[in-house]
Amino acid sequence: MIQMLTAVLFMMGTAAAPRFPNACQLLTERDIARVQGEALKSVKLTESNDGGLRVSQCFYVLPSFTNSISVDVMRGKTATFWRNHFANAREAKSEDDDKDRNRATPSREAEEHENSARKVQGIGDAAVWSGNRVAGALYVLKGDTILRISVGGGGSEEQKIERSKKLAARALRRV
Repeated sequence: MIQMLTAVLFMMGTAAAPRFPNACQLLTERDIARVQGEALKSVKLTESNDGGLRVSQCFYVLPSFTNSISVDVMRGKTATFWRNHFANAREAKSEDDDKDRNRATPSREAEEHENSARKVQGIGDAAVWSGNRVAGALYVLKGDTILRISVGGGGSEEQKIERSKKLAARALRRV
């Protein structure tokens, strides 16, 4: 009798626990081809749990390796992570900011290596771009989930942000 009760309680607990998709289940081959212009070659999934933050990471490998995509899904202590990393994110830059920057004339090399978080509008509950033209990632907060997307390939920082937003919109439908 105790064994049967234990089994029933175990099944109830298992059935009640939601199963979230991993990061490799968030984008389809079609999603990737539409945004990056190449077919998917392979995927590599890694998962970790560190300090109450569960992270599922997928590396979507494309034929042109530099066009590959990295997607992370974070769950758990996401509010703490967001506060610690993006509390001081600045507002999105405008065209006037670019003109002012050109007048101040910092070296192009210094600008490319500048790495600061800035808010991005139009996706999730909150979103931040962290990085520069050379390397960066879009972090999207939706409920208690954080999605991180980093796209490879050429283009300006703004183009990378737009491609990341398109992929994030597709991934958020499956989170």
